[in-house]
Amino acid sequence: MWRHDAGRNWLGGDSAILIVDSGVSVNYITELNGFYARLLTQPLSSDAQALWGVLMHLCNRAGWPPHFTVASSTLLGLLGFSYSALSRARTELVEGGLITHTPRPGRLAPYYTLHSCCRKPVDKPVDKPCLTLVPKICQP
Repeated sequence: MWRHDAGRNWLGGDSAILIVDSGVSVNYITELNGFYARLLTQPLSSDAQALWGVLMHLCNRAGWPPHFTVASSTLLGLLGFSYSALSRARTELVEGGLITHTPRPGRLAPYYTLHSCCRKPVDKPVDKPCLTLVPKICQP
């Protein structure tokens, strides 16, 4: 069960850190739209997509703090992956420039940095058609 205790994170333990780019206001829906728009030109495996979604969800749930922790065991439990599948998915996100992963010594969980998928605004979202009025050619 997840709860917030003084001195511990809301996941119920002292686990790894996920850092969101500092000074950036994060819009969850805009990031989701940017992520799926990116998939059209830079596909990712379903495991990498699921991992990115869980990291975004956890960071959103925590209120977009600049430093955030998630233990690998928590990710494994949420995703139902093996450790090797988690490692492959994480490597894919790192190589795609979507996250930074920094391992820590011993049993300390790794640091994560989420990188925005929305470096530039989308003018014409795919799910909203652009309607143009056609001028009347003939007047009745």
